[in-house]
Amino acid sequence: MRLSRRFTLFSGFAALFAGAPARADLAGHGATINGLAVSPDGTRLLSASWDYTIRLWDLARQAELKVLEGHAASVNAVVFAPDGKTAFSGSWDQKIIEWDLVAGKERRRLEGHVNSVASLALSKDGRRLASASWDRTLRVWDTASGKAIATLAGHTQNVMQTAFLDAEGKRLVSSGYDLTLRLWDVAGARELAVLKGHESSVNAVAVSPDYRLIASGSVDGEIRLWDAAGGALLARLEGGHNGFVASLAFSPDGKYLASGSGDRTIALWDAAARTLARRLLGHEKGVFAIAFAPDGKRLVSGGFDTVIKVWNVETGQTVPKP
Repeated sequence: MRLSRRFTLFSGFAALFAGAPARADLAGHGATINGLAVSPDGTRLLSASWDYTIRLWDLARQAELKVLEGHAASVNAVVFAPDGKTAFSGSWDQKIIEWDLVAGKERRRLEGHVNSVASLALSKDGRRLASASWDRTLRVWDTASGKAIATLAGHTQNVMQTAFLDAEGKRLVSSGYDLTLRLWDVAGARELAVLKGHESSVNAVAVSPDYRLIASGSVDGEIRLWDAAGGALLARLEGGHNGFVASLAFSPDGKYLASGSGDRTIALWDAAARTLARRLLGHEKGVFAIAFAPDGKRLVSGGFDTVIKVWNVETGQTVPKP
């Protein structure tokens, strides 16, 4: 397939940032890692990369199982379905692909966005998939039919990330280049609230497991906590990063909030005390993707150095290969 000049240039940009692969726990990608997801049973890991591929890993053995190829541009996001046998990925090629992980093959494509698909979120019951795009919209898809059931428009610039605000996928939060977060009602396809306060692009958003807290992170390194019900600002987390915040994730028990940054570090925050618990050091370049394992004891991270690290959450040290 012939790639557009736009994607070719972006690939070159990715390679420039990635540099030579660093020595790490899981190596295999040839460019920046932009998305990570751990399977519901905690045994496998999916990684999405600017090298146009998705890789499936055995998390315990820290070994590569499969390489999934199908996108025509950098892959930005990946999520597991609740059954652990299905996954969805989103790319700069404007496509969402549904994957059969057992066969290692593409099942179908979800099309409709007219610019890069930057982020994906799956409802807890697996029935709804949300996609955030640089076309300034979000779409919500019925995973059974593969059809879009809602298009949410309101952001005035690129939409960067999204997350569901309930288990059934009735409400969403999104973040964007327009310095805002927005709350959405899916059924009515309407905007519920606009959360303002960030002074630079809001790259990252995450929702706590009990759906009560929204965390947001921006290019200026600021992290904010918001009330998910009404959108009130609750706190600013300070002293964590001196570079852009690219990724956020709550631990499954809600105890910790992890943030990955362009300053090459991961900050682990006590979500209740709203203080910095520890800092994870080891990446040679910016950290673009993080995800907790379901047991909450392990955290995975990836970024510009093209490698994935597995961390012990309590010690802050990397987990050695068995």
